[in-house]
Amino acid sequence: MNWNFTNAAKNAQKTAAKKAENNARAETVRLSAAQAAEARAKKAKEAAEAKAKKAREAANKANNQARQAAVERSKAAAAAERAARAAARGETSNRRNKTNAANRAAKKAAENAIKAQANAKKAAANAKKAQLNALIENVKRQWENVASSTMNKNAKKKQGNKIYRKASVKLHPNKHLSEKDIATESFKHLGSLHNEFQKYINQN
Repeated sequence: MNWNFTNAAKNAQKTAAKKAENNARAETVRLSAAQAAEARAKKAKEAAEAKAKKAREAANKANNQARQAAVERSKAAAAAERAARAAARGETSNRRNKTNAANRAAKKAAENAIKAQANAKKAAANAKKAQLNALIENVKRQWENVASSTMNKNAKKKQGNKIYRKASVKLHPNKHLSEKDIATESFKHLGSLHNEFQKYINQN
């Protein structure tokens, strides 16, 4: 038996085993990173959904308050009108006092209605912002999955661009005319995140 040949074969086997072990270890690290990224994305998505739900509940509450204030305003206006007619017919000073009270009540109800409408508008804006933030968090999760995948660099960039184009259509300010300022801010934020993703892929 050729001793040198036997040692060479053994060394080759050891090298192959070492390489396979390193590959397995690297794959374990990649899988752990992907799982961690998925867990973070899931947590961020749940937080965004919770915020969106809270904002919607606030909007509904504000709308209910606005409707109630409108009802109160209508009642107060009717009472003021009745009192005004009574005063025109020469009713007693007691009735005139009631008229003044009704007018004050109508004014207060109107102020409450305006305040409730402002609260409803603010709540709607918060709900829209939470909705757009949830969409961005979903895009970030997709990018993290792409970045941690085994695809080559060009394939990752191509997939990342596809995700960006799809999300930019949903986030475009023209799709959210009632809350255009919020949508514009979210749209710019998406573009910034896309640039960061591209930079990361180019560097790794």
